[in-house]
Amino acid sequence: MTTPQRMLILTGLFLIAFTMAFGVWYAVFDEHQTLVGMGVQMATGFAEMAAGEPGASSEALENYAALSQEYRREVHAHGHWGMLSLVLIIIGLAFNRLALSERHGLLLAWLLALSATLFPLGVLMQIGPAAGLGKLLTVPASLGMVVGLLVSAWALIRNPQRAAD
Repeated sequence: MTTPQRMLILTGLFLIAFTMAFGVWYAVFDEHQTLVGMGVQMATGFAEMAAGEPGASSEALENYAALSQEYRREVHAHGHWGMLSLVLIIIGLAFNRLALSERHGLLLAWLLALSATLFPLGVLMQIGPAAGLGKLLTVPASLGMVVGLLVSAWALIRNPQRAAD
């Protein structure tokens, strides 16, 4: 097994373990409380409007929107870490079929591993005081993932040995 293969597979396994631990923590300590808060804010918004209090209704519905956005980002980060970890493992297992030198393979492995780790982290960081940094991290990390996947596909197509395997 080459260094890039080990790197991709081990990073993928680490991310699976991490996202499972994050998922358990999230479900126990945050998700249900967030969903309850969303329900309370939505019900309050409708009740306040029915009572003729548009200002209080608007405030409650804005709180609902903020909680809803937080919920979506947390769920998306969890899901992306899980899926990207599987992508890393699959590419790692098929890495010997890519027409890449050891050096280029190592660069590709670094790009994919960092992108798969940092993209969901950037999404998660967009909740709260580090929102600007989260956005700054998400864009290059997602671009890195796209470039890494395109290079992987190109290197697989370019390999004349792939039909013989």
